[in-house]
Amino acid sequence: MKRFQLNPILILTGVMAIACQPLSDAPQANQPDAKPASENIASSSEKTAPAAPQKITPPSPVATQVISMNAHKVPYLGFNGVFNLNTEHQNSVKDPRNPKRIDVEKMEKFSFYLDAAGKKPIARNCQYVYMGATGDAKYYAEYKMTWDLFELVKQEKQDPGCNKFQYLSFIPPHGELNGEPIHMHLRYASKPSSFATLVNMTKDPEDPAKFNPWWGTYCGGGKTKCGKGE
Repeated sequence: MKRFQLNPILILTGVMAIACQPLSDAPQANQPDAKPASENIASSSEKTAPAAPQKITPPSPVATQVISMNAHKVPYLGFNGVFNLNTEHQNSVKDPRNPKRIDVEKMEKFSFYLDAAGKKPIARNCQYVYMGATGDAKYYAEYKMTWDLFELVKQEKQDPGCNKFQYLSFIPPHGELNGEPIHMHLRYASKPSSFATLVNMTKDPEDPAKFNPWWGTYCGGGKTKCGKGE
């Protein structure tokens, strides 16, 4: 009897053990619903998609990188020696902005005078750094006309008169290849003006009373006459 009484107990215990096992197919509580594969791919693409390229603004004529008209032609780009105001160019002579004489030492030191003899200085031994060249706002596209730019280097014992000539803009000495006397053109300014303002003066309306556009013309080699044209 004892043997047969154990069997029902064993059977009952087995049934209870099976009933207590967790069902692997039953959903787990508090788990977010799984997204379809297509949604996961789309979401991943959105996160890794490259940003749209930014629009690049073309440079202005002044910002355009060019080389000097005298590059690889003459030492110091021609900025060395004595340059006198062209007495044959009446607008240059009458324009009160133009110094009568400019002495240049190896394109680094500039002196400005009220007279051709160099006895009446406006500013002497002003130290400059060459800032490169830029195309003329009006004539670069057709004639490749460039301006060479120089900026004043501030020094402790500097001539106070140099501050008037903080920015120098030159069309470098030229004309020899065309059989003309060597000459150059000068514009200058100080803050709040800028190189861009000087270069863009070529576009100023004709105004004889103001001598505009400004074409200060200087003769090379210490000469005072180098033609009536600009």
